[in-house]
Amino acid sequence: MAILERAHRGAIEEQYAHELWLAHGLHRQSPMVVLLRGLAAMYAIDTAPPGPIELGGAGWGVYPDYRAAIRRLLDDDARVLVSASALDRIGMSDKRLLPGLGVSEDHEITKLLIIAERILFL
Repeated sequence: MAILERAHRGAIEEQYAHELWLAHGLHRQSPMVVLLRGLAAMYAIDTAPPGPIELGGAGWGVYPDYRAAIRRLLDDDARVLVSASALDRIGMSDKRLLPGLGVSEDHEITKLLIIAERILFL
């Protein structure tokens, strides 16, 4: 049983790079506006970061801390917006957002798209 447990422990994949980590690296090279839409709007909610996954009574890895990634972007003077309509669709429009985030209505997003030099979808 102990051998099986060790074999399974090594099979759990942990990921450290995520889309906001990538956005932060790109922002440092060329300043950008980050827009959270769809389910990514949940990253804007001011809550505690998730803990590790528990399997068999043991913690395995750590989920990416998207809120910390947003704070790093804001600390590096990135403009970070969240879509108001996305917050509405996922039932989160009444939740407290991370400090420093802007909320953008759909017509404002369209204006951003028109003036953007390039658009990256992550």
